[in-house]
Amino acid sequence: MGVRLLMLGLLALVIAFGAKVPSVSAKPMVACDRLLSVRASEAYAPFSMKSVGGSAVGLDNTFIARVLDSIGCKYRFVFLPWKRSLYAIKTGDLDILPSASFTKERTAYGWFSRPYRNDVSGFLVRRGEARKFNIHDLDDVVKYDLRIGHVRSAYRGEEFKKFVSNPENQQHVIDVPRAEMGISLLINGRIDMLIGIPEASYMQAKIRSLDDKVEIHPFVLGKEPVRLMYSRQTMSPELVRRIDDAIERETKFAWYRDLYGEKAVTAN
Repeated sequence: MGVRLLMLGLLALVIAFGAKVPSVSAKPMVACDRLLSVRASEAYAPFSMKSVGGSAVGLDNTFIARVLDSIGCKYRFVFLPWKRSLYAIKTGDLDILPSASFTKERTAYGWFSRPYRNDVSGFLVRRGEARKFNIHDLDDVVKYDLRIGHVRSAYRGEEFKKFVSNPENQQHVIDVPRAEMGISLLINGRIDMLIGIPEASYMQAKIRSLDDKVEIHPFVLGKEPVRLMYSRQTMSPELVRRIDDAIERETKFAWYRDLYGEKAVTAN
């Protein structure tokens, strides 16, 4: 019995010390006191991709690296799905989330930078079907009884948010975990349109040699600026302002306009 109790005691100690103990949130950083974690996407060309060597490449990652380097911040890119990234910002397990749209709901747990580029949202459809559906607004999606693929938790503007909030429209929206899966569902006929940034979706299809099977629909859902989103758990307003100042400086240089072209924001 004594041996058994001893073994049970040792097992309890192993469990206690081996278990992950929730850490107490540290005070938000005023300066770059440690390595910053920055979310990257594996498949969001041309903005963020994973190279053959496993590095984070793409327009956004190039810009963010330039901004953080300019103020002496050290950082690492972390590949995470979009929905998990939002949760990690909320919990403080991620410091910076690029390509984020400003929403009132997100301000409860995140700070936002000034805009650093513009997004144009719309639809990717199967090749030859761009003119098949004469879409002028989202009500036409119901009219033609179409199914829209939508990346979970991705914000596509107030118009789409209002559309999805109507219970009668929810049958027309199918959530997908990642855009590349949405492209596969589109090509296989499981959905009729993939909502997002059409250029990025098309380039992702091209990388997979599937560009001959899809095309961009001419309907433009909206155009809005995107920002960096920061965790309130780890980033102070002072540090956010420092990065904001760096963003403002960098957007005035020619290299920035060469990088983003028509997606560049107008420098103040």
